[in-house]
Amino acid sequence: MSKINFLSFFSFMLFLGCANTYKLEKTSDFTFSESYYSSWSSGVSGGKSGFNIFLIITKNSKFNDDKNKLEGIYFKSKYVKLKYQGLNKYQAFIKENNNSDTLRFGDYPKNKTATTKQEKIPFILKNNEAVIRYSINEKQHYIKTILTKKKTIDFPM
Repeated sequence: MSKINFLSFFSFMLFLGCANTYKLEKTSDFTFSESYYSSWSSGVSGGKSGFNIFLIITKNSKFNDDKNKLEGIYFKSKYVKLKYQGLNKYQAFIKENNNSDTLRFGDYPKNKTATTKQEKIPFILKNNEAVIRYSINEKQHYIKTILTKKKTIDFPM
C-alpha cells in the first residue's frame, strides 16, 4: 500500500511542478509603436556600461486601464522593472559590470569592488529578443518581443 501512496504523491507533485512554468502568450492586448534599446558606456576605463530600453504602447491598445500594467522586462540575461514615463511610454535601465578592466590605485580594505550577481532567467533569449512581464487583473503574463538597436548621438565632453 505504501508504494501506491508514494506513486500517487509523486505524480501529484509532478503535476504541481509543471503548473509553475513560465508560459509565453501568443498574442497580447497591447502592441508597441516603438520598442528599442540603446547601449551606453561611461567612457572611463573600469566604468559601468549598459542598456537603455524604451517601449511605447500604441494609443488604440486595450491596455490602458488601471487593472493592467507592465511590470518588467527580461533582456540580455537580466531582469529589470519598467518605469512608466507618461503618454504610454515605458523605460528600463540595465547596468553591466564593467566596460573594461577596473583601475586599481591601491588594495585598501575600504576600496572593495562590488560584484553583481548574474541572475538566471527562465527564458532562452537570442541577441535582440526580450520577454515582457505584465499583469492583467493581478495575473502574470509573459510575451516575447524583438527590440531593435537604435544608435544615439554621442557628444564629446
